[in-house]
Amino acid sequence: MAIKVDLLPTERKKFGFDVVIAIMAILFILCGGAFYMIGGNLEKEADAQEQEVVNKQKELEEAKKGIAEIDVLNKKIRDLEGQIKLVKGLKLDPVRYSNLLDELALLLPNNMWVTSVNIDPSKQSMVIVGVAAEQPGVRPVESISGFMKNVGRSKFFRSAAISNTTRGSVDVGKNKYTSYSWNIELIYDADKAMNAGTAGSAPERS
Repeated sequence: MAIKVDLLPTERKKFGFDVVIAIMAILFILCGGAFYMIGGNLEKEADAQEQEVVNKQKELEEAKKGIAEIDVLNKKIRDLEGQIKLVKGLKLDPVRYSNLLDELALLLPNNMWVTSVNIDPSKQSMVIVGVAAEQPGVRPVESISGFMKNVGRSKFFRSAAISNTTRGSVDVGKNKYTSYSWNIELIYDADKAMNAGTAGSAPERS
C-alpha cells in the first residue's frame, strides 16, 4: 500500500475586505460624532437655561425691592389721607374733637405717646398709633394695661381694643429700654364729646 505525500507548499488564504465590518465601523464613527454634537448642543442649552434662571432671579429681587418701595409709599399715602381726614373733621366739628384729643392726653400714661391719630366720624372711632417705653420700675405692658383701664373710666370713650403690638427697644443715653409699638382703636360717644368738662375720673398716670 503506497502513501502519497504532497510536499508542495500550501497556498495561504488571502485576507479579504469585509464590507459588513466596514459599514459597522462607519456607522459607529457617525453615531459617535452625532452623540458628541448632540451632547455639545445640550450642554450649551443647559448653560443658557442656567443663565436664564440667574437673570430671572435678579429680576425677581428687583421686583421685590419695587414692591417694598410701593408698600412704603402706600403706607405714607394712607397716613397722609388719615391726617387730612382728621384735619377736615376738626375743621367741621372742632369742639367735639378738641374734647376727645384733650381727654386722650389725660388718659395716656407718661411713658406712652401717640404718633398718629385717625378719627372716623361715621364709626365714631379713633384709631391711635404710638409707642410705650420702659421706665425705671414701670414696664410698657403695664402702662398699656393702665391706659386701657383709664379708657374704661372715661365718659367720652366707650371701649378700647388693641389690634397690634410689636416689641422693640429705645436707647436713652447709654441705656437700652424695652418698648412696644401699639395700635389701639377707641370708640367714643359723639354726643358726650360735645360737652366740655365732662371727662371721667382721674386716670392712672405712670
